Amino acid sequence: MNATVRLLIGLSALLIAGCAAPCDRYCDSAADYIEFCLENGSQGSWREAPEWTTFGVSDKDEYASSCKEDFDSQVAAGGDVIESECEDAANRYEENTDRGFCVDVP
Repeated sequence: MNATVRLLIGLSALLIAGCAAPCDRYCDSAADYIEFCLENGSQGSWREAPEWTTFGVSDKDEYASSCKEDFDSQVAAGGDVIESECEDAANRYEENTDRGFCVDVP
């Protein structure tokens, strides 16, 4: 197997495994979390945030897209720290979603 084929297989494996830029992953995780909590959140601020318009968008896809655009511009302006923060927040939202916790509103 030549090096090019091995490289393509490796890149494909990364894509299949869900490798994404930290802030893209954050946006997707936050959108999943919000979707879950809009449907299941029953306390505090989730009762006051009954729909996507609370977040200035009409649906999950628009939220994720807008979020990614916002972070892309911040990272382009020199945001290594932003990427680290995105990674931490993405982990927190994924954990909360997996556990069924609707803790905070992003």
